[in-house]
Amino acid sequence: MAPEDDQEFNVRCENRFEGAMSADAFGIVCCMYAFSHLSFTANGQIAKVYARSYHALREYAMDHCEVSAIVAATD
Repeated sequence: MAPEDDQEFNVRCENRFEGAMSADAFGIVCCMYAFSHLSFTANGQIAKVYARSYHALREYAMDHCEVSAIVAATD
């Protein structure tokens, strides 16, 4: 999921990352934050699904042209 917008987004994260990124990269970051949170707060099998989703999306992000910003925002 990502905003349908061509503008860059100014992003500030809890890990002190601050920077601009495309809507696509911002969507990846938001989804990774959501999957991570859900994987630690859910119970049972669904927590494992969220964790797998996080890792699959992170692997996908490694080939993104804004990988350095994505990793900086989520690590």
